[in-house]
Amino acid sequence: MSEPLASPICLPQDALGRALFFLSRGFAGVGGLVLVAVSVMSVGSIASRALTGSALLGDFELVQIGSAIAVAAFLPWGQMRGSHVFVDFFTTGLGPRMRARLDAVGALLLGVCAALVAWRMLIGTVGLEASGETSMLLGVPIWYAYGLMLPSFMLLSATALYTSWRKFQGEPT
Repeated sequence: MSEPLASPICLPQDALGRALFFLSRGFAGVGGLVLVAVSVMSVGSIASRALTGSALLGDFELVQIGSAIAVAAFLPWGQMRGSHVFVDFFTTGLGPRMRARLDAVGALLLGVCAALVAWRMLIGTVGLEASGETSMLLGVPIWYAYGLMLPSFMLLSATALYTSWRKFQGEPT
C-alpha cells in the first residue's frame, strides 16, 4: 500500500470534463448532506429511545432510503477522481500503457453497466409509481428513492464513458 491517502484533484482541461467534474462534485456534496441528515435523525432516534423508551417511527426505513440515495450520489465523483477500488494483482507486471488500456476497458464496462442500471431503474421507478408500493411503517412511496437515485446512475454512466474515452486517448483523467 504505497498510495498516498490524499491524492491531488486534477481538473479536466476540456469543457465536458469540467462540467462532469463539477456536476459529480455537486452530487457528492448533496449525498454528504443526505448522510448528515440521516445521521442527525439516527441520533435523535437513539436519544428518544434512551429518554422516552421509544424510537422515532420508521427510522430504519429512512436510514435505508437515505443511505441508498447518498451512496448512488457518491459514485460519479469516485469515477471522476479515479478513486474506485482497483484490483491490480494480475496487472502489476504490465507496462503503464497496457494498464491504461485495461483501465479504459474497465471504465467503458462501468459506463455501459451504469447505463443499463439507469435504464432498468427508470422502468422500475415507473412500475413502482404505478403499483403504489410504499414503505411499511411510514408509507413513503418507494419510487421516490428510485427516482432520486436515477440521475446519479445516469451521471455515473456519463463520467465512466468520459474517463474511458480519455484513457483510450492516452490522457490522464
